[in-house]
Amino acid sequence: MSVQSSNDGQIFNIIRRQGPVSRADIARFTGLTPPTVTNITSKLLDAGLIMDYMIGESSGGRRPLLLKVNPAAGQVIIVHIRTFTMIGYVVDTALNVQFQQAVSIKGLKQEAVLELLLTVIDNCRHAATLSPLAVGVIVRGPVRTQEGISVFAPNIGWKNVPLKYIIEEKKRLPAFIENDSNALAYGEYYFGAARDADNMVLLKVGYGIGGGIMFNGSLYKGINGSAGEIGHTVIDMAGPICSCGNTGCMEAMASETALVDLVLNAIRSGQPSLITSTVAGDLGAVTAEDIYNAADTGDFLAIDMLSRVACYLGIGIANLVNIFNPKLVVISGGLAKASRYIEKTVWDTVARRSFESCSSVLEIRYSTRATENTMKGAADMVFSELAREGKFCL
Repeated sequence: MSVQSSNDGQIFNIIRRQGPVSRADIARFTGLTPPTVTNITSKLLDAGLIMDYMIGESSGGRRPLLLKVNPAAGQVIIVHIRTFTMIGYVVDTALNVQFQQAVSIKGLKQEAVLELLLTVIDNCRHAATLSPLAVGVIVRGPVRTQEGISVFAPNIGWKNVPLKYIIEEKKRLPAFIENDSNALAYGEYYFGAARDADNMVLLKVGYGIGGGIMFNGSLYKGINGSAGEIGHTVIDMAGPICSCGNTGCMEAMASETALVDLVLNAIRSGQPSLITSTVAGDLGAVTAEDIYNAADTGDFLAIDMLSRVACYLGIGIANLVNIFNPKLVVISGGLAKASRYIEKTVWDTVARRSFESCSSVLEIRYSTRATENTMKGAADMVFSELAREGKFCL
């Protein structure tokens, strides 16, 4: 038996994401009748795609039997191309990582990164304990997901690279390509900080700033898949030049890169900081992590610059709150590690600069599990597509 109908796929995905879950809850989540749910779950059990887990707690009647996905129902390969690192994973249907390999891409040219991607896919394929069903590749920058094209990956320099075609041609596996912030939005929405939210806006704040917009379980991508480039919304026309060529973008003023620049400029202007001794006077070696560590020791300059970045971040979030009126904003990525130093300033700025009718229902959360939840989000996307296309079969 394979996942063949839309109802089959819907129920399979509910069990993957919500399990352990009862048949009654599946009917409530999907709107399907209890007999339909019973029929489909019986087929999925017979096929070995799901399994009985345990007897749940009673809500007043008979104690329900809970179902969960069978981890052996399938495996996929996920490759996350980060700023300086490429991580390959073999992931099963329960989102357990069965194999992981990390390799450096720092300083590599565009062609070398592509060759390394294909090598990592091969390594994951050899390590998999089941024949992989597909490959998912996560890249920075805009992606045309239907065609599987990396439109522009700023950390690599890729422009209009047809990754889906290349992987499917060379590796004979279905390939799915997605932007890293969108994958993270899925991961936070279904498995992370936003599990209880109907809708949310994600901000991934690292060396750059990306975004993902989730409404009622669907990712808003815009007309050609480019929605969510929140980092390139302008918050100060007189601000510094951004990597995109514009001036005053949120990314140029509120990212980890911007934070490091602020700290370096302050130190070079004569302001004292423990950071100078941390890097033995080599200011070119300063990282955002150094700044977070310095803040933890009470370094005034580090805390002050984090507060300044938080103010810029709050301005950008206020704009999003006024536009989308979300229930939840999740701030993830490296800057989330410094939440204790920025959260009050971020919140105060958002409350001051957005309509009260919007901010009064808003919650802001911080997630420090960006790498893990990006992987989970990407794997979830791939498994969902495979279920939708009827490609699960034992």
